[in-house]
Amino acid sequence: MNKLFSLGLATLVLAASAAPAAAQATAAKKYRIALILGTTTDNFYTSMQCGAVAEAKRLGDVELTVQGSPKWDATLQTPVVNAVVGGNPQAIAIAVNDGRALYAPLKAASDKGIKIIGVDTRLADSSFVTTNISSNNRALGAEAARTLAKLMGNKGTAMIPPITPGITTVADRIQGFIDEIKTNHKNIKIVYKGISEDSSAFSAAFAANPDITGMFLIANNEALVAAGAIRQLPAERQSKISVVSFDAAPALVQSLKNNQIQAIVAQKPAEMGALAVQNARKAIMGQSVAKEIPTGGVGLTQANINLPAYSQYVYKSTCK
Repeated sequence: MNKLFSLGLATLVLAASAAPAAAQATAAKKYRIALILGTTTDNFYTSMQCGAVAEAKRLGDVELTVQGSPKWDATLQTPVVNAVVGGNPQAIAIAVNDGRALYAPLKAASDKGIKIIGVDTRLADSSFVTTNISSNNRALGAEAARTLAKLMGNKGTAMIPPITPGITTVADRIQGFIDEIKTNHKNIKIVYKGISEDSSAFSAAFAANPDITGMFLIANNEALVAAGAIRQLPAERQSKISVVSFDAAPALVQSLKNNQIQAIVAQKPAEMGALAVQNARKAIMGQSVAKEIPTGGVGLTQANINLPAYSQYVYKSTCK
């Protein structure tokens, strides 16, 4: 009897000691995910980081690292990718600076078994990418065209940036704008600003096209430069130019409130960041993930920018 009791006690002690060890092993399991931002100096990507960090915290079993370079430049982003791959994450979510230049390092990472998630921008060849999470940029570009056409009274000259190779999302939103104008607003002529990113490109375009009455801008930084260039024009000419821009950086929203621009197409970068973490985790776990995950956009104007339902889409300067 004592022998049986001793055996039962030993078994009980063994089970009791094994239970905490198993619980600790389960608690310690983390899914290692890296987020590589397009840049670390753009409020769009700050908002993406905030969404990703919040989602990792909510899930509780994600070890998230966030990296990026301070400038949009594939030659700077490539060593960031290589360093992240060296840390052996299970998944990388990335906003690529160039859809072709980043192919080789990301394909090498994929060949090592790392799941690749495209977020915001995408590779020219995404065949090995688990999913792409981004705005429907063509549709949003078309919506921007309709908004600007209405502001221009469906006539006049609209200035837009040129399509440059490598950044597919920007190319898509410009093409969406062009297609909508050419198809449904035939009394609006399109002219292009120079490729330069400083105010000289806008000044040159204004000088060459004194009849410009509308502008479509593709991102935060470009819109802020454009707003400065417009302020250098005579007041009478300033009042005739309507501006629609992508992205809702705080400084750009202030320009909207000051009537220096008339409408903003806000994307949802925080949602992109959260979806990147969610779907990277699913991929690591072996769950199915949709090849394309679209996110929407929101139109911001002076009429709605102070309403909470719309102001929540203003991009963040910091994560709190």
